[in-house]
Amino acid sequence: MFESIMNFFKNLRKTESKESKSKETAKERLHLVLMQDRANVSADFLEMMKQEIIDVIKKYIEVDEKEIDVRLTNEVKEDGTTGAPSLYANIPIVNIKNEAKKELEEKSVKDNKDNKKEDKPKEDKKEEQKDEEEIEEKNEEEIVEEEKEEEVVVEEEKEEVEEAEEEAEEEAEAEEADEEGVRKEETKKEDNQEES
Repeated sequence: MFESIMNFFKNLRKTESKESKSKETAKERLHLVLMQDRANVSADFLEMMKQEIIDVIKKYIEVDEKEIDVRLTNEVKEDGTTGAPSLYANIPIVNIKNEAKKELEEKSVKDNKDNKKEDKPKEDKKEEQKDEEEIEEKNEEEIVEEEKEEEVVVEEEKEEVEEAEEEAEEEAEAEEADEEGVRKEETKKEDNQEES
C-alpha cells in the first residue's frame, strides 16, 4: 500500500515536469510569433532579408554561409521587461576579397596622386583629369547596370515571398480546419462516452 502511494506521487511529479517543459516551449513559440507579428516579419521574409544581407557582404568579404545566424530576438531590459525586437546577425568572416583590397589600394593611390598633382605641370593635370573622368563614367555605367539587375532580382524575390506567404496562409487554414475536425470528433467521443 505504501509503495503504491509513493508511485502515485512519483508519477504526479513526472507529469508536472513534462507539463512545465511543454509550457515553456509553447511560451517561447508564442513569443516568437508575437515578435514576428509586431515586427511584421514572416519567416520567409526573414530568410529573404538574411540572403540579401549575405549577398551584400559577399561583395567585399568571404563568409562561412553554413555558420551564419540571423534571427529576431527580444532584448531584456535591466528592469526585466522585454524591449523591442532586434535583428541579431552572427556572420563568420573567412577572408577579405581581393577586389575590396584593390579598391582600398586604388583609393590610397588616388589620394597619393592628388597630393602629387599639386607639383605637376598643368598639362599633366589635364590628362589625369580626363583619365579620371573616363574611369568615373565607366563606374557610373556599371553602377546603373548593377542597379537595374538588382531591381529585377528584388522584384522576383518579392513575388516569391508573396507566393510563400500565400502558401503559408493556406497551410495554416488547412491546419485549423484539421484541428477543428479533431476537436469535433473528440467532443463526439466524449458525448458518446457520457451517454454510455
